[in-house]
Amino acid sequence: MYRTLLGIITVIVAALSIAGLTFSSTVDLPADFRMANGTEVQSIDPQLTSGEPEARVQEALFEGLTRFDPVTFGPAPGVAESWDISEDGTVYTFHLREAARWSDGRPVTAHDFVYSWQRLLDPAMGAEVAYMLFPVRFAEARNTFGGLATSLRDTALPALARLRSGRPLPAEEFQRFLAKTKLSDPLRAAHERSLEGLMSRRTGTVSEAELDGLKLGLERAAATLDAQAKEAAARFGKDAGAIAKDDHTLVVELRAPTPYFLELLSHHSAYPVPRWLTEDPKIASRWFFAETLVSNGPFRLARWIVNDHMRLEKSPTYWGRDEVRLERVDVLATEGLTTNMNLYLTGAVDWLPKYFPQELAPLLRKRPDFYGEPGLVVYFYRLNTTRPPFNDRRVRKALNLAINRHVITTQVLGLGQLPATTFVPPGLRGYTPPQSTIRHDVAEAKRLLAAAGYPDGKGFPRVGILHNTSEDHKRLADVVADQLRRALGIEINAYNQEWQSYLVTTRALDYEMARAAWGGDYRDPNTFLDMWVTNGANNYTGFSSPLYDQLIQQAGNVALLTRDPTDTLSRVRDRPALERLLAAERDATGAAKREARERIRMQLFQEAEAILVEDEFPFIPVYFYVNGGLIRPYVRGFSSSRVLADGKKEINSLDTHPLRDLSLTERRGGTP
Repeated sequence: MYRTLLGIITVIVAALSIAGLTFSSTVDLPADFRMANGTEVQSIDPQLTSGEPEARVQEALFEGLTRFDPVTFGPAPGVAESWDISEDGTVYTFHLREAARWSDGRPVTAHDFVYSWQRLLDPAMGAEVAYMLFPVRFAEARNTFGGLATSLRDTALPALARLRSGRPLPAEEFQRFLAKTKLSDPLRAAHERSLEGLMSRRTGTVSEAELDGLKLGLERAAATLDAQAKEAAARFGKDAGAIAKDDHTLVVELRAPTPYFLELLSHHSAYPVPRWLTEDPKIASRWFFAETLVSNGPFRLARWIVNDHMRLEKSPTYWGRDEVRLERVDVLATEGLTTNMNLYLTGAVDWLPKYFPQELAPLLRKRPDFYGEPGLVVYFYRLNTTRPPFNDRRVRKALNLAINRHVITTQVLGLGQLPATTFVPPGLRGYTPPQSTIRHDVAEAKRLLAAAGYPDGKGFPRVGILHNTSEDHKRLADVVADQLRRALGIEINAYNQEWQSYLVTTRALDYEMARAAWGGDYRDPNTFLDMWVTNGANNYTGFSSPLYDQLIQQAGNVALLTRDPTDTLSRVRDRPALERLLAAERDATGAAKREARERIRMQLFQEAEAILVEDEFPFIPVYFYVNGGLIRPYVRGFSSSRVLADGKKEINSLDTHPLRDLSLTERRGGTP
């Protein structure tokens, strides 16, 4: 069978040397372990990236207060050797290791974390992953409220002035104004509840007096946001949010209990960075290069040859250096899927994570060195809801109904992927997804498209499916385009852009449909659902729903709902279920009350996801990933699942495999 696979993939040694293997015979010592990382990393700065290739490297070079435990698949002590949690779950006191050191020998202190989190939240940084710290008190206000106030003053209020005509304004025109100015996010943040009734008006007219009231409300909201942003800037890291009591004691205050907070702290966004380098004007723009980088993780960066490889070496200053078994690791920057497959088959790499041609999946699944388990990742297409015809929810739903996901997962992919009709992948403890209306129903899709004004696709504009450059993304986009063409009679063509251009295009909403995937940063529905709030850092669709924003806000702080549930109860789908949960919470105390609030939190998430997959359809979910790849049998410490004491199987759904915890047995010679 191996020979069959080698026959499918033509092995060309010269091509491999171009792909980055020339270093293996020209540098000091060979690596103990080599891995294909899929692409060149954008940066090593842990606060300025959001991709998997970067995260794998950052996890080796840096360490947060907690780290990923490859045995339990949960958080384990990192720089913090222990912590205490207050009875109400809102104050964490971390006790840092006295042995924790930067790679230049300096001690890692609580002050390093305070500075790094302040840096992450500084609006001037523009960090995409800043939202990860929003559970911390004052974090969201520090990062976003100033910008929201500016948008109200510089954009919304002038637009409102231009809207006035001296006559009653049709509700439809008013709603278009609200959608364009995206007022729900700043008004929600400012708790400006007086305007909710007006903003929900979809019939009739809006009077001049009501527009005057809106103007006053926006001015109040801008003033409130400005004041809170200034308070957050003055207090976060000093006497609130994150406070260094001394070098080895960090107190973190949360705005509400956050069950996944310890897991969140092992994410790269919460890593410390060396202040004396990031603020040095001579090297601030290149502090993360090999010749200047100082890090605090199990490895240090010895060499970085762009578009070739990184050499990581075991750090002699790491507190847990005796637990690190690998001395040298090479991380290869190789985008070509066929090249990656060649690298593994010829023994050039020891780990190939999912960067292989999908058409080989049926063969690869039969190999003893293949691993594959359900992953916490969804593959989907964003729809630009600001651009016709995708500003019509009937069109968005029609496209969702016209796609045959079963054919895609069984005949195109073949790794055991599951068709996706929701956005949150299955398997998250305590969460039950909503009853999605997404299915394969061509007749209903055609009816919806006709109702939107495009019978049998007539008059539907030619649109494109944007995808970042990849053989597999192109193949799947072509399949989806063909299914839509056959089912609905519309012309959709796939086109590609390199990764950096793709990011610029999607962020600017300069597309009709765009391929995307989202992997959970932690095991909680919030990591999938908070991205769809108005102006969310990874929304990129123009989708906005005041009710959705409200539900996500309340899920982040259930006390907001329990104090005043009337408005939410009047608008949710399953009012009886939420009323029962609220009644149980009112009557509970202690641990029972915390458990009751957790059930309410999950119900709010279910209500929010229902808006996405039953009402609005700002995206087309396609499938849930299988985290599959190839790993040499002599590698130890690599686990994709484990069996619990009760015999049940638990999945490493985050697909995290820290280099820190890998080791090798004696290698067997030869190639597979």
